Amino acid sequence: MKISTFFNQIFNVIWARTYWPLCRTYARYLGDKPADSIYRFLCSFQFYKTHHFWPNLKNPSSFTEKLFRRMLCDRNPILTIISDKLLVRKYVADKIGNDFLIPLLWHGVDPELIPFDRLPSRFVLKTNHGCGYIILVKDKKKLNITEAKNILRNWLEENFCLNTYIGSEWAYKNINPQIIVETFIGDGENPPVDYKFYCFHGRVEFLTVHYGRFTGHKTRSFNRNFKPYDFKYDFEQWEGYVEIPTNFNKMVEISEDLSRDFDFMRVDLYNINGRIYFGELTPYPGGVSTKFLPRYRDFYLGNLW
Repeated sequence: MKISTFFNQIFNVIWARTYWPLCRTYARYLGDKPADSIYRFLCSFQFYKTHHFWPNLKNPSSFTEKLFRRMLCDRNPILTIISDKLLVRKYVADKIGNDFLIPLLWHGVDPELIPFDRLPSRFVLKTNHGCGYIILVKDKKKLNITEAKNILRNWLEENFCLNTYIGSEWAYKNINPQIIVETFIGDGENPPVDYKFYCFHGRVEFLTVHYGRFTGHKTRSFNRNFKPYDFKYDFEQWEGYVEIPTNFNKMVEISEDLSRDFDFMRVDLYNINGRIYFGELTPYPGGVSTKFLPRYRDFYLGNLW
C-alpha cells in the first residue's frame, strides 16, 4: 500500500468518526428548521472535500450547489412523502395509476409478523425510510430468517437523516419506519437494470443506466433521446453495449409526469421486457459524497435548475 493511500484512509476514518458526528449533533439541535449559518458552514467542508470548491449557498450556480442547498434549506413536507418508499406509492398511483407499481406483498413494523411461509421463493425485503436498506432474496430456502429479522430490526431503529453522514438529508428525517416486502422483478438471479431520469421542471434532460447495483456497480449516461451524454458519477463506467429499452419514450413520459411538480427530481424506473416499473423518486441524487463529472456539466445543469 502506498503511504499516501494509507494516510488518506486514516484521514477518512477520522473524518467519519469526528466531523460527521459533529454535523449530525448540530442537525439534531436545529430540528426541522432550515440550516442556519453555522450548519451551512459546517456542511460546506463536506462539500469541499467531495467537489473541491467552496459552495456558494446563497447564490448557487452549479447543480451540486443547488442540490446541497435543497438538502440544507428546503423543508417542504412533500419531500418527506415522496422519499417514503411506502407513501410514495399513493403519490405515484394518483399521478400515473397503479399499473407501474411493483406488487406489494406485505408491509408492517414488526419483523416477527412477516409471513415468510406465505411468501414466494423470491422477493425483496427493505424498509421505507432511507437508502441501502434492502435484502434481495433470490431463494427463500437459503434465507437465514433470524438474521434477516435482526437486520431489519436494526434498520428500523435508525433515522437515516440523523444517524448517517452529516445529517443533511432532511427528507428522510420524519418518515415513520416500516418494513416493505415486494415482488422480485429481476431477470433470473440478477436485479434489473436501473434507469435514473434527471428531470428539470418536468422535462427529462438525461438519464444514467445502472448495472450490478449490488455487485460491481457500473453506469453509463444518455440524453433524453438515448444518445451518449457527457455526464458521469465518480466511479466505474459500463463499457459494454447498452440497448435502448422497449417503450423508452413511455419511460420518458412517465418520468416527466412524476417530476412535473418539482424544479428538479430524479425518477428511477425499471423496464422488464417492455414492462415498466416505478423504482423511486430521489430528491438528493448522490447525497453528500458523490462527485459529478465533468465540472462544466455541473454548472450547465445548475443553469437548468
